[in-house]
Order: sequence, then structure tokens, then C-alpha cells
Amino acid sequence: MIDGLSRRALGEIDRLERTRAYLGPGEVAAAVRLWKEYVRTPERLLWQDHERGNSHWDCCGGDPWEARALLGTVTHALSARSARELRAVVARSDGVWGSAVG
Repeated sequence: MIDGLSRRALGEIDRLERTRAYLGPGEVAAAVRLWKEYVRTPERLLWQDHERGNSHWDCCGGDPWEARALLGTVTHALSARSARELRAVVARSDGVWGSAVG
């Protein structure tokens, strides 16, 4: 489930996850969740990771930047209507990230 998406968009994402080699079941929802959690991480914690050289996200459920890139790729594979819905969901997290670094 991805909050903010219609049943139609969720169905389209489900079909993509079943038919595209670069996606697995539930991967889009996981990418949305990972990006959302990452952008809400306090800046001091992100800075501590940077100072310690923690650029490997394998232990933490995936790389948030790869998750964001995947969301962009999926957006291009969706119909215009579903892509708008997914972009709106992702834009909320992008806005949090932009306000944190801007």
C-alpha cells in the first residue's frame, strides 16, 4: 500500500512489479517508504553517518538515493494519470528534503 494512490495506480504498479525484470513485489512501496524515512532523518544523524564514512546502506534496508532513482524510473513506466499520482506522493518527501538542505 502507498498512501495517496488510487486503486488504479496501485494496480498498475502491481502489474509493473510482476512484469518488469528490474522490480520485485512490493519494491515500489518499499522505495517510497525508504525515501520518506530518509528525508525525515534529523540532519545531525545524516552528518554523523557522513563523518563516519557510512555511505553503504546495505545494513539499513537499501540506499535511499537508489530508491529515489527507482521511483523516477517507475514514474516513466506508468500511465500519465498514475504517474501524476506517484509524483505527488514522492514530491511530498522531496519537499521535506529540499527544505532540510535549502
